[in-house]
Amino acid sequence: MINKLNTVRDLIIVLLLGLFFWVILGHYDGFEFLIEYLNTHEEYELDEVFLLLLILSPFLIVYALLRVKEARRLNKQLKELNKNLTKKVQEELSKSQRNEALLIQQSRSAALGEMISNIAHQWRQPLNAVSLIIQNLNFLYKNNQLNDEQMEKSVKKVMFLTSNMSQTIDDFRNFFKPEKIKHKFSVNDTVEKAIRIVDASFETLKIKIDFDPRNIKCEAYGFENEFSQVIVNILTNAKDSFVEKQINEPLINIDFFNSDDEITIIIKDNAGGVEDEIFPKIFDPYFSTKENGTGIGLYMSKMIIENSMNGKLIAENIDNGLKFNINIPISKEK
Repeated sequence: MINKLNTVRDLIIVLLLGLFFWVILGHYDGFEFLIEYLNTHEEYELDEVFLLLLILSPFLIVYALLRVKEARRLNKQLKELNKNLTKKVQEELSKSQRNEALLIQQSRSAALGEMISNIAHQWRQPLNAVSLIIQNLNFLYKNNQLNDEQMEKSVKKVMFLTSNMSQTIDDFRNFFKPEKIKHKFSVNDTVEKAIRIVDASFETLKIKIDFDPRNIKCEAYGFENEFSQVIVNILTNAKDSFVEKQINEPLINIDFFNSDDEITIIIKDNAGGVEDEIFPKIFDPYFSTKENGTGIGLYMSKMIIENSMNGKLIAENIDNGLKFNINIPISKEK
């Protein structure tokens, strides 16, 4: 440990310099020259010179010993500090991991609440339709007007509606299914699935989504369900802004662009954008302008795109709205 304060290095340098001058002076009879010089100069007394050396020597030795002692003391403090620092870093790392796990759990809980609302919207219309079909069958049966053709037609309608409801369950189940292995997936299809999840609630609020999945076929490599959550988070964020600001003719545009090694998804809305003073905070955890907002949706979206998919998620205010740019690598399985 003393070497870290260069004490041993300095001692070695002094010894080497002393050895070097001893060899040089010994070769040229330096000691005899010094004696002769002192004898020929009356102002210098030989005994005074040696007395000075004798007086300085113990002080220099004591100084060296004190320096070594101080070095040991400082090294002991440094060792203890390093030990405490390592412990502190481990504690902070563990705390950060717990906080990140809590954020993920809170994000999933918030998303679950939103998804339950979306399921309710998705199922309301087909359930009403099934109810009307059953009532109509009951009416026909009681009036002896029910025949095979009407029954078959009604059964087909009910099967079609329940099939769509089953597909909704699959969409929501896949949305929350955890993924541990990256795989190749169609960005277009995943965006379509995300739109289907929120479609019913958006229709209720008369929010239009302008998206043509046939425009460009793009494949990415990563966690499809997490990417779907990002799209849903951004769409839900736009929906909340539309409702809060009571926007007439709310519209969301989704466009795709790709290059040799990157896919760009651009999502724009006409919800009025974000105030300049709070815009830099929109990706901060727990920051929300909504009364009951969790403030973790956009934060988790950025974490997913940038940490899990090695991409980039940025936002910017545009004329009368907000634009999100999602850049992710083209599918390259390893």
